[in-house]
Formats: sequence, C-alpha cells, structure tokens
Amino acid sequence: MKKNALLFFAALAVGYVTLTAYHAGAGNSGWDCTGAETGLSNPTGCKGSGCHASSTTANIGVTLELDSAGVATTRYVAGMNYTVKITGTNNGSTSLPKFGFQIGCITGSTAQATPTNAGTWATTGLPASTRYTGASANNFVVNVVEQSAAIAATSGSGGSGTTYTNSFTWTAPVAGTGTISFWGVLNAVNGNGNQDSGDLWNTTSLVISEKTASGINEVNALNLNIYPNPTHQTLMVNCATPVQTMEVFDMMGRHVNVAYTANENHYALNVSELNAGIYFVKALDSKGAIALEKFIKE
Repeated sequence: MKKNALLFFAALAVGYVTLTAYHAGAGNSGWDCTGAETGLSNPTGCKGSGCHASSTTANIGVTLELDSAGVATTRYVAGMNYTVKITGTNNGSTSLPKFGFQIGCITGSTAQATPTNAGTWATTGLPASTRYTGASANNFVVNVVEQSAAIAATSGSGGSGTTYTNSFTWTAPVAGTGTISFWGVLNAVNGNGNQDSGDLWNTTSLVISEKTASGINEVNALNLNIYPNPTHQTLMVNCATPVQTMEVFDMMGRHVNVAYTANENHYALNVSELNAGIYFVKALDSKGAIALEKFIKE
C-alpha cells in the first residue's frame, strides 16, 4: 500500500508540472523547454499530456537572430554585448493573441544531455512580463530568458499573420569558447486561461561561430576604411561607393547622435562629444548593402 501511495503522489506531481508548464516559464514548470538539453527529463517544446499541443507545428513560425548594432550577424566577438531577438508568426487560422517563450545559449552546435551555458544574459531592464531564470539543480542546467506572464502579440489580433517578438541583451563569452548555439521555443496561446491543445508552439536554434581573427569588422560589404582608430575627436570614413546613411551605435546597440560632413565617398565624423568607449559606425548604400565597423573613442 505504501509503495502504491508513493507512486500515486509521484504521478500527481508529474501531472502538476505538466499542467503548469509554460504558464510562467521554467521557474514554475521546472523545465528547460528550448531543446538545448536532453538530460534531467527536459522536453523539447511545450508538450505534455493535458498541456499545450503535443507536437511542434508549422502553423507557428519561429526564428532567432543575433544583432550587433541593429545588424544581424552569424559571428560573435568575445565579451561584446549583442541583442538576441526571437520572432514568431502565426501561419494558421487559429486565433492566438498571446504568447510565451524561452531562449537559452550553450556551447557547441547541438543539443546535449548536460550542456554548458555560453555567455550571460542581462538580468535587469528586461521587457515587460519577462524575466531571467537561472539554472535549477536537478531540474535544468541552461540559463534562460522567458515570459513571466502571457504576453500580448506584437502585431495583429491573433489570427493569421500575427507576430510575436521579444529582444534581450546578451554578452558573448570569453575568447576561445568557440561555436555556440541559441535555442528557443515560442508558444502562441489562445488566452483562455488553460494550457490546452489549442495553444500552438514551435522551436528553433541558431548556430553562431566565434570571430577569432585580429580584425574588428563585423560586416563590410561597402569596403569601409576608418581611421584613426582609436580616435579622440574626428573619425574619418572612406567608402568604396556612395553611402545613403551613416549612423553610430554604442555597445548596447543604442543609436547615438554624431554629426558628420561628406566629400564624395569620404566622411568626417565628429565624435568628440562621445564618452570614452567602444562604438560602431554603420553605413548603408542605396541598394541595401551594409558596412559595420567598430571604433574606439579615447
């Protein structure tokens, strides 16, 4: 009898976890649902008996993107701050006006039983109804950013074409970490207060390589040449083709106002008012080609 009772309460506990999964993220469910880790009974996605849909669906499209000063990149520079963005799209006819998600980052390019976290997530200044959740012993090992409550769709009223988006600041790991990967799950929900099969989800992953060369270019489709670097007052920018826009961003990806003068394809940027630190100059031509160069203001 005692053994049967223990089995009953164990099954009851599992059922509770399944029913509460993804209501408020890993902190409530005790799971990493991103697919990054296969150990500790962590599921891939928001599945579970009596919970959300039992399998992934193409009706929910989901992508992850690593941005550097507003430009998507497939490489990271050790120690730099980036923006990680998750975007979902409702491709079906079911009305799903709210959503939840998890994002984690690990070393290597494939899921592992016990993965190692890569980089660090900002824990303050997070978007509304989101939070950072650190690994929990015996439950999950991947640090995640996730929803803390159901979030209203970013655009649309819930039907086909509705989008779901959130962004977070992530700091790249130390030099020599090598290839890393981001893992994410997005769950679009009908908002009826239940975790039922009408809620649809999908997962994705993004592999990012480490930039180990001594150069500091992130993107340079326009063959920018900048000097002097570091600079105290004026940054000269030479470009192979005419530039339509020229902008400067700080390490957090925030736009900063910098005046400049142009002489054909040569530009002089007055950076004297900037605080000392690392910045990016971003150039865009009329055909959409982008150049992104890092410079140091002393």
